[in-house]
Amino acid sequence: MIKKLLTASLLLLVLQSHNAQAHEDHTHETISPNSALSIARDVVEQFSNVDPGLGFGQLNVTWKELSKDSSKIEVEGQGYYVVSVKNDAEQKTLYVLISTTGDVYDANFTGEFPKLN
Repeated sequence: MIKKLLTASLLLLVLQSHNAQAHEDHTHETISPNSALSIARDVVEQFSNVDPGLGFGQLNVTWKELSKDSSKIEVEGQGYYVVSVKNDAEQKTLYVLISTTGDVYDANFTGEFPKLN
């Protein structure tokens, strides 16, 4: 029970730290696609430091050293971005769901976010 609570708390801390960085002045302005790419890479790097509690566990250390070219916008929807972050060393792609205000909502290896439909 304590381990689950700690994991959930760490996940919230990780996700909120990016929200704070994207919103230093606490406005809710729309972020650019380039900002979404940067946020996704930063989140993936943090997921290599801690298990985010999203079902895939802590990412391998190889996720920490990805280039800017490793990420791209897969979907630019109404109020959100789906950003893919590809790790050639692992031959895997992690998809990160980010709001257009910079909040990170979810991440997975399928790129499918059923609540968007």
